[in-house]
Amino acid sequence: MDKCFADNGNKCTILRTKNCKECRFFKIQKQAEESEKKAMNRIESLDTHMRNNIINVYFLGGFR
Repeated sequence: MDKCFADNGNKCTILRTKNCKECRFFKIQKQAEESEKKAMNRIESLDTHMRNNIINVYFLGGFR
């Protein structure tokens, strides 16, 4: 079994408990990178107002 991107050896860096075998979020590093790239491309394709709101809420921690 390949190692999940969130498995640091001792614990899961995403979830509270480490159970890789039954985890529905399991991804290898390459899959996680591709998923992040796809999400960023989607955000970049949005209009300026929507993109700025997403950046503010999810990357800067603010709410409008």
